[in-house]
Amino acid sequence: MQRATILGLYAQGLFPMDESGESPPAELPWWIADPRTIFELDEASRAAVRRRVRRSLRARGDWQLRISTAFDAVIAHCAAPRGAGDGVWLTERMQRLYRLLHASGHAHTFEIWVGDELAAGLIAVTLGRAAMLESMWHRVPHAGNVLVSRTLDVLADGGAELCDIQTATEHTLRLGAVQISRAEYEARLRAALAYG
Repeated sequence: MQRATILGLYAQGLFPMDESGESPPAELPWWIADPRTIFELDEASRAAVRRRVRRSLRARGDWQLRISTAFDAVIAHCAAPRGAGDGVWLTERMQRLYRLLHASGHAHTFEIWVGDELAAGLIAVTLGRAAMLESMWHRVPHAGNVLVSRTLDVLADGGAELCDIQTATEHTLRLGAVQISRAEYEARLRAALAYG
C-alpha cells in the first residue's frame, strides 16, 4: 500500500487493525468506529487528566519524554502478545505501514525513559493538526499514565487540535477520554486537516 493511499484513508476517518492467525485477510482491514474515542486537548481537559494520574506523575522521578528515539523498539514491544495465548493486531504488515509513515514524517513514537531504560512507548500517526494514537506499551508501573499525560501536553503545545484513540477501554475512559459520534469526529477531523 502506498503512503498517499494510507494517509488518504486516515483522512477519511478510517484506521487500520489487522488480524493474526492462519488465514488473515488478503488486504489490510480498515475500520470505522462509532462512537469514536478521543482525548480533548484544551488546557482544562489536560489538567483533568493530570489530576487523574497525579499519583503516577509523582512517581516519575527523573523520567524523560523522548520522541522517536527508539521507534523500532516501541514497535516491537507493541507488537508482542500481551499475555499467554493472546493474538496480536500489530502484525508484520502493520509494522511495515508504521515504518513507511515514519520515513515520511507521519508516524512517531512517544517514549518514557527511566534513566537508560525504555519504560513505555506509544505509536502516533500525525496528519495536519490531528494525531492518532495507535498502540501503547509499558513495562514500568505508572509509566503508561505519565506517557499519556505528557504526550497530550506535547501534542497541544505543537498545535494539534484532535487526538484520536479510535475505541475506548475502561482505562482510557478513567483517564479522561471521551466518546463522540462518528459525524462529530469526521467534522473535527476535517477541521484539523484543513491546516495541511
